[in-house]
Amino acid sequence: MFKKEPHYLQYREFAFADSASVSELEILSRLSTRIDVKEGSVLMREGAFGNEVLLLVKGQLLVERDGELIASASPGAVVGERAVILNEPRGATVRVAKDSTILAMTRSEFNTLLA
Repeated sequence: MFKKEPHYLQYREFAFADSASVSELEILSRLSTRIDVKEGSVLMREGAFGNEVLLLVKGQLLVERDGELIASASPGAVVGERAVILNEPRGATVRVAKDSTILAMTRSEFNTLLA
């Protein structure tokens, strides 16, 4: 019989995972929602108010400001946290460069994680 890998192991790509305990990763796992997103999808729009923080598990995201590409995000990246923490409009547009898997947390879930 195959042993199913614990859900929290999907966080291995994230820099914070090295210093996080298993129980902390399990909490993060319970607070986040796994979502598969298609190439070309817009996840965040510059200037819009947002309520989510996204963690990229698999794939690639493009970050654009004023229509110009300013960065790309690879697995392990966290996007959208600044607007959520500071309660500001999004500073950039985030698009899916290729089919990706993200973990999404609402403002409330993110604040619970930080508490």
